[in-house]
Formats: sequence, C-alpha cells, structure tokens
Amino acid sequence: MQRKIHIRIETEDTHFHLPKVKVKTAVGILKIALWGSNFTQDEQMKTFIQDNKNTIKQFLDLVATELNITEPCVLVDVKTKDAIIEIELI
Repeated sequence: MQRKIHIRIETEDTHFHLPKVKVKTAVGILKIALWGSNFTQDEQMKTFIQDNKNTIKQFLDLVATELNITEPCVLVDVKTKDAIIEIELI
C-alpha cells in the first residue's frame, strides 16, 4: 500500500500543516534537495554526499519501501513549551 507522510507544526501563533505526500514522493524530494542545492556549507559533508551518492539513494529507496509496508503510526512527536511537531505515517 502507498503510505503517506503528514507533517504538522503548531506554535502559539502558527498552525502549519503540510499537505500529505506519498512516501516515495517525499524521498524523491529529499534526493533532489541533497543533490540539487547547497544542502550544507561544510565542504567535507558535500564531498561525503557526492562520494556516497549511490549508497545514499539505495538507502533512501529502502527506507521508502519499508515505510510503505509499515502500519500507520506517528514517526516523530516532539512537544516543547513553544511548539508541537508531529510527523505521521498514514
């Protein structure tokens, strides 16, 4: 089954809900972000990402596959005195 990820961030002033996206779409966006932008200013990290590009892509694909067969659950639930951040697998 195609699972979706839903991200919710709530503060006293703001309630920010990202649209639900398929796990594979989220992984695709992450891949583009890693190689299509200046993800980090650290030259060592940039080199590491470029040198291990195929391994990172395989890992992200594996994560997407595993998340798609996982039952719906909350992946991240952080509550601070100022905010609530929740990432849910639906």
